[in-house]
Amino acid sequence: MSDRTVGQWPVRQPVRLASVPAPAAETAPVAPPVVVPVPEVRLVVTVDLTGHYDRGSDVTADLYEQTRQSTDCHTAIVRLGEEALRTAFGLGQAIAARFFLAAKRIEVHVPAGTRWAFIVSDVQQHLRIMTADHERMLNSLRTPGG
Repeated sequence: MSDRTVGQWPVRQPVRLASVPAPAAETAPVAPPVVVPVPEVRLVVTVDLTGHYDRGSDVTADLYEQTRQSTDCHTAIVRLGEEALRTAFGLGQAIAARFFLAAKRIEVHVPAGTRWAFIVSDVQQHLRIMTADHERMLNSLRTPGG
């Protein structure tokens, strides 16, 4: 059959491979990256406390109920009525506490021509106190030199 022995393969001349140039690839023009415009979205929470209230606890409960699902927003608009302002003690602090870390901007609307316009400065004062306290707390948690 063949002139080879077991475990021996016939020797052939090595085959020389010639390098064949690759076909010229057609270069497709590179399209610029797609830029999708992202609109600036500002979430606004509106709290309406202009209803009928007999007790201050009803006002704070209504404030809590209306803001329970609002976790983060850009602007919080709080509309206050005469009865809410008359019955709720510490309403400025309650509003500031509700939106302290959740809103970048807080607007408080009171009825025109009332003596309750000071509530806006009360909210601002409580926000300043809470911000300073929050900063002190964060500084105490940071590792020294880090």
